[in-house]
Amino acid sequence: MDQVAKVRRAGKRSMTYGVYLSVGVVLSLIVGLFGGTGAGAQTTNFRGVYEFAGNNSATDATNPDLAGVVLTYYWSQIEPQDGVFDWSLIKTQMAPWIAAHKKIILRISTSGASSWDPPYSGDGTPAWVYTDGARSIVDNGETIPVYWDQPYLNDYDSFVEAFGAEFDGNPNLAFIEPGIGMGGETLPEQGASAAGVTAWTADGYTDALWLSTIETIGSFFAASFHTTHLYWMVDRSFFDGSGTYFDAVMSYVKSVPAWRLQNNGLTPTSTLGAKWSGTTLALEQLTSAEDAGVCLCADIANGIDNLHGNYLLLYKTDIENPANAAYLAAAAILVSG
Repeated sequence: MDQVAKVRRAGKRSMTYGVYLSVGVVLSLIVGLFGGTGAGAQTTNFRGVYEFAGNNSATDATNPDLAGVVLTYYWSQIEPQDGVFDWSLIKTQMAPWIAAHKKIILRISTSGASSWDPPYSGDGTPAWVYTDGARSIVDNGETIPVYWDQPYLNDYDSFVEAFGAEFDGNPNLAFIEPGIGMGGETLPEQGASAAGVTAWTADGYTDALWLSTIETIGSFFAASFHTTHLYWMVDRSFFDGSGTYFDAVMSYVKSVPAWRLQNNGLTPTSTLGAKWSGTTLALEQLTSAEDAGVCLCADIANGIDNLHGNYLLLYKTDIENPANAAYLAAAAILVSG
């Protein structure tokens, strides 16, 4: 699901809670809701709630109802010069969560919307990669690599190898979200303008080429991560929404036993097709419950009870909303092991 849809909505509806139930009552109600009386049975092996979109802050590290955090970075942050890596940035930001006995999900992307994590997200690939000969697309204020250019692939392969050498098998990690396209997801650009799509086509984009590129980048991660699981953030993947090629991406990801799936479109009413079954599943909110004007309990209930998510990645703003404390506590008591 496109992350561009996650921007704050103008004119968001406010949530008013006129009646505050006791925590005990709310827990009873929500645990009953999670219990599987509706469309699906309760998720087994639920691994908990992880804080997302918190700018890598550690202010909630001691929240007892969180299982961990998603820490997000861009290649340009970590390897600003060819062969010079700043892994200390990641390790420093992991430390408070590790001290609180939480797990970390790591995401390093090579492109993103300029508004997500400035100044890096709009220029997620280091400038020296373009000096090496990789081309770029400039659209919506972002510089995005032409992912199938060989200089890009050569340099990114080396980066992923170093990434794996540094973090594969780290016991503090829940999993890695491999960086494929924009924001790490499997689409080259999210929210591409008409001019952007034209530029992609001029630089050689076809569905077949992009599928091949996804598989090539996937091979980098397969070669460098042997212990830590990878959760692929599969979205519609192709500019024309090709079902045939989407099916091929899903088949490719599910063909590797150590790989898993992540869907970034969790809402109270979202559904998933059969292709999402048969694997451990991470679910990320499409937008915060606060911005959507819904109860966080509905996102959590749908994610656990109907979609069978093993990990729920929820917005920091929802986690810090006192009105949601009981819902998070209810989810925490469902965590297995």
